[in-house]
Amino acid sequence: MTDDDVVYVADGCDRYHESRECQGLSHARAVEERALSSLSDGFTLCELCSGTYQVGLSDGPFVTARLLEELDPDDIG
Repeated sequence: MTDDDVVYVADGCDRYHESRECQGLSHARAVEERALSSLSDGFTLCELCSGTYQVGLSDGPFVTARLLEELDPDDIG
């Protein structure tokens, strides 16, 4: 990502998302489009958007399905 890229921030949150369709924004009351460069140092990238999220037993089927859709077939062993 570059500093000029648009990211999405839920109202009152210190996490930003690369995609407006991220499951992490599904319950947000308000979502702002902002330039990445406009965010303060306290903002972090969503784990779902970054691909670092580890699916747990309490996760719903929508999170699991979205992560499976993004997998590269060559990465599945």
